Order: sequence, then structure tokens, then C-alpha cells
Amino acid sequence: MRLFSMACLIILFSVIFDNQSADAAAAQESIADSAGMYTAFNDGSGVGADHAIPPEQMLQRASQLGQNGKIQQALEVAAAGYKRAQHDPSFVIRYVDLLNELATAEGEADKKILNVAIRAANSLNKSKICNGQSDAEMSYHFMVSLGSLADNVVTLNERIAAQLYASQGKIARNLRNNPGYPSESLSVLGQPLVNLAKSRAIKSNPSAAVAALTEAFEIGFTDFDSVLEDSIFDTVDQESLAQVIEKHQAAYRTKVKQWSVNEIANFQPFKVRYDVASVDGGRVSSDNSLGKITVVDLWATWCPPCRQGIPHFIKLQKELDRQGVVVVGISMDDPENPVGAVDAVKSFGIDNGINYELGMGTEAIKQQIPGQLKWPTTLFIDQTGTVRYLAQGYHDYEQLAAITEVLAAEVVSTPSDQTAPLPSH
Repeated sequence: MRLFSMACLIILFSVIFDNQSADAAAAQESIADSAGMYTAFNDGSGVGADHAIPPEQMLQRASQLGQNGKIQQALEVAAAGYKRAQHDPSFVIRYVDLLNELATAEGEADKKILNVAIRAANSLNKSKICNGQSDAEMSYHFMVSLGSLADNVVTLNERIAAQLYASQGKIARNLRNNPGYPSESLSVLGQPLVNLAKSRAIKSNPSAAVAALTEAFEIGFTDFDSVLEDSIFDTVDQESLAQVIEKHQAAYRTKVKQWSVNEIANFQPFKVRYDVASVDGGRVSSDNSLGKITVVDLWATWCPPCRQGIPHFIKLQKELDRQGVVVVGISMDDPENPVGAVDAVKSFGIDNGINYELGMGTEAIKQQIPGQLKWPTTLFIDQTGTVRYLAQGYHDYEQLAAITEVLAAEVVSTPSDQTAPLPSH
């Protein structure tokens, strides 16, 4: 297997943006030359070098400066830390992540900052410490870092993004066979393998792209729609791509259908009621959904897995509306002061095309749900107002739809003047 650290790849990573490479190199030299000046940290412009300050603390300070809009100062502080701790793989990964964040802090991706991040990532890769064959945990974090970096680069330079995606995918393949990597987390490697397929597609190698996608599906990647909708795969024969996706999607649906039946049968039902403020005015009440199957998404705008799941709830409302299914999103952004978060939640809904009702959650809802909660939490409520299943954490569309369809089928099979009995346990 070719390694990320091959000389030609190093050259590609060092000069990623054509005519901008000279400016990027000058920027890097400027940062390195001034690195020793930024270690006192009062207002970000300290004088003299204070080697008593740990490099990790310097990264934290750089992050704070970046959040306050002081991007150049943040870069200089981070570079000072990197100069002292570039031998530490863990530090380098966090340094690359910080640069990746700073590169997009002002909206449009900054090519110079991304160049610096790629150089640091390439340097770490040459050490082979994080190639997935030895230190599984460190390799995992580096793999994720490469993927995030590539996502920012891809709109600027597909060729370089392809190199990053390829390197990420190779680490995933090594982790798959690494005994130190937990077998229960193999599905997490699916996205990096899809990214490997993107790399092959960008390089006009469609057969290799399909092979990598097949590997991703086999390992547990289930976001089939994202593959179909990604224009990067336009170079792949669409008939072959559709056949591969249809095959694995059908097998997954069969598996999920049986899973949903078992989950509902073994779940202890409970009642929940809510009456909360709608972001559009008025109220969102559980009483309004009696007689229907209601899927309640308890989420927050600041929660990454919550945001990841939003498209699934949009699709669920669209696809199952005819079956009388109602989706409700209840924001838990600030349950102690829900009014204060209304504008942010409403704007999020508009920006993301949410097609279902949004309400503002309170502590009263949390108190009705047994166990320790984490976001997102999804309540599947039958026509009697009884919670028949609770899903915590991110679930894909097929899982959400399968649970919902089991409950919807009960409504169809139950006479309108009767109430569906709770399952026995």
C-alpha cells in the first residue's frame, strides 16, 4: 500500500494552491520567525519567551483569540506552541484542528492557513505513528482530522482534497484490521472509506470508487442518500452505483425492520405530556397529536449529532405524512430560559428548511423521561400519547422510519373506535 508520506505526495501537499503557494510559504516563515514572541498572553501580544507556559495552554489561548476574531494573533500563538511541541502527535493533531477552524472563522476558507495545516499534517504522517497500524486511538483522531481538513479543501482544490481523503481512507483500512481498535466501532470507519471513494472518483478511477463504497457499506455506512446526492460521484457509472446502493440498502432495511420490531417489543412504555411555546407563536402541545403517531425530536442547535439528524426528520415528515405521522422538534437549547433561544432556533429552522413544528423545551419535559438523557433524544409516541420507544443519540433515517412505520401500522390495523393496547412484557 502506498503511504501518505511518499515524496510526490509531500510535494503535492506542500504546494496545494498553485499560484498562492509562494505567499503561503512566506506566511509560514513569518509565523515561525515570530513564534517566540507570543507566550506571555495578556492581550495576545506578549513580549519575550516564557517557556514555562505549556504548549497545550498556548493552543487554548490561540483558540480564544480566534473566537474573538483575532485570527492573526491566534495563528502566531499557535505557531509558537507548534514550534515547541511538533514532536508530540497528540498536540499536532489538535494544532491541525485549530488551524482548520481558524481557516473558516471568517466565512470563506483561507488558503494560506489551510496550507500551514496541511504541512503540519503531512509532517505528522511521515512519522507513521498515526497510520492506523499501531496506536489505534491516536490514528483515529488523526483520521478524523484529515477528513475535516479535506472537507474544507475540496471546494478550493479537488486534487489535493483527493490526496487527503485517500490518506484518511488508508488509515481507516488499517484501523479495521488493527486489534487495538474496538470492533463495536467499525461502522465509524464508514465515512472515511466513503471519502476514499471520493478520492478515487476525483482521480477518475470509477471502479476503485465503487469498490471503496462497497467496503464502506459492508462495514456499516448507511447514509445512502448522501452518496447519491454527492456530485463527486457523477464520474462513476450511475447504473452501477445505483445497483450497489440498492443492494446494500435493501439488506439494511430488512435488518432494521427486524430490529425495530424487537426494540418496541422490549421497551417499557411511559406517558409524556408537553405544552411549550412555538417558535412561530402559539403553543406546541401533545394534546394536538392524539390519534396520530408523533415523533418528537429533543435537540439543540449547538449539538453536532442533533444537526446531523435534522435532514432525517425533514424526510420523515415528508415521506410519512400520508400515514398520519407528525414530527415535532423541541429545542433544548436552554430549557431554563427557553424564550431566550427562540430567535436562534427559528433562524436555524428557516436556514435548514425544517418542514415540521418547532417548540421550545423546558425542564418539565426532561423530568418526565426516565434515565440519564443525552441529545438528541427521540420519542416515538403512539396515538394514545404513550411513548413506545426512546432513541438516544444519532439514528439514521432507516432506523427512524422503521420504528415509526411499526407504530403507524398499528393505527391502520386498529378500529377507529378502539384504543391500541400496550404491548405485554
